[in-house]
Amino acid sequence: MNDRETILQAIRDGLKQAVLPEARPQPPVNTLPRAAATLSTFITELTHVSGQVIQCDTPQAAAQQVAALCQERGWQEALAWEWAEIGCPGLAEALAQAGVRVVHDDHDPHTLAHIPVGLTGAEAGLAESGTLLLRKRAGRSALASLLPPVHIALLPASRVVPDMVSYFELVGDAAAFIRDTSNLVFITGPSRTGDIEQVLTLGVHGPKELIVVLWGLRD
Repeated sequence: MNDRETILQAIRDGLKQAVLPEARPQPPVNTLPRAAATLSTFITELTHVSGQVIQCDTPQAAAQQVAALCQERGWQEALAWEWAEIGCPGLAEALAQAGVRVVHDDHDPHTLAHIPVGLTGAEAGLAESGTLLLRKRAGRSALASLLPPVHIALLPASRVVPDMVSYFELVGDAAAFIRDTSNLVFITGPSRTGDIEQVLTLGVHGPKELIVVLWGLRD
């Protein structure tokens, strides 16, 4: 038996005798101090990671703001979640009046590469880190937040919670919640890529620009 086989045989013998500790029936309680993060914290943290925030008083004002951005930037097409999944009343009408063609079907990514902006809602905003939580389900195009160079997320300010723990406390049975979705994404700012020379580049593996349009409560 050569050295290689001796090592491999020792590993096999060790695996047969290995004893794994019993798994805890419940996860350990998080005893770390919780920050009193607020809506202002969310805006500050998102801005720190190159995200942009636009605050509006009503969903209708948020819809008009998105339409105005499309006109200002010359965007004539958008890839979007279904209107009911975005949950911003008046958005469809505002975009139609602005002459923006909206695509909801993402089955053929090759035909969507030219679309300049993606429109989504969000499950929540995590104030502690300026993070958006997006959950995949029917009517929510996964590509809307990944493929276009600009991602606009519309979010009621009431859905901004202090941190991830707070969100899953609201959900209740976190394990069941995760099992019920095929994809749960946490987005903190635009796509960021750093190379070995510590040069940071935005937009290499996802949107170069993230704009969150908030409406409702203000600090």
